[in-house]
Amino acid sequence: MKTKCIALLSDFGTFDPFVAAMKGVLLSKAPGLSIIDITHQIPPQDIKTAAFYLMAAMPYMPKRTLFLAVVDPTVGTGRGIIWARTENYQFIAPDNGLISWVEQKEKIKEARFISNSSLFMESISSTFHGRDIMAPVAAAIAKGLPEKKIGPVFSEYRRFPFPHPEKAGNRITGQVIAIDHFGNVVTNIKRSYINARAVFNISDRMLKGIKLTYASVPEGEAMALMGSFGFLEFSVRNGSFARAFEVKIGSPVEAIVSLDE
Repeated sequence: MKTKCIALLSDFGTFDPFVAAMKGVLLSKAPGLSIIDITHQIPPQDIKTAAFYLMAAMPYMPKRTLFLAVVDPTVGTGRGIIWARTENYQFIAPDNGLISWVEQKEKIKEARFISNSSLFMESISSTFHGRDIMAPVAAAIAKGLPEKKIGPVFSEYRRFPFPHPEKAGNRITGQVIAIDHFGNVVTNIKRSYINARAVFNISDRMLKGIKLTYASVPEGEAMALMGSFGFLEFSVRNGSFARAFEVKIGSPVEAIVSLDE
């Protein structure tokens, strides 16, 4: 699946030259590529946050985009690197579960173990496979490398299940799956589980109803609303809900749905 667009996601940050080095390899080996930075601010080694942002950003990328995702706490220890494809997209990532939630949007049709060392950089660092293995392989694929030359088909890649909410009567039990740059707390609860008059309990804080925008309440007040990726969020206007209420990824969330609607 030849492509002209590479979308990057990592926990490298932007202070160090790591992202630039990967882009340099990509553009040296495949001039003319378009490169999209999804984010490089994933919390260090946080594979599940990376899985969420990869899933959330994927539908908005151009068709045929190849996602190069590098959050790799076990780099250099022998873990594999995989390539996978859905109907519309391709992925290169460490075999650590990072692509687990892609299938919430599109089913993975094929995965391969990246083993063709002729594609790698001549000198490979044990701590920077994103630059020395993943980026040159991505460049080769972008130029039209046949899939069979990536490596053998590999269906046993690591994955972890998406944490769907549990429903019992009018009570929904979910959890926090991401915290964004603003301190907004993203849960695993979609709009289809709740209604506008639902009552929420998170970190011993009760909130009633779903607001439409961040400006729907006075400054400093907490609220619940549906975020831009379609999941229930908790926010503080012009503040950080996560910091104010000491919420972390994995914190439980409870919703009681009004039966009057």
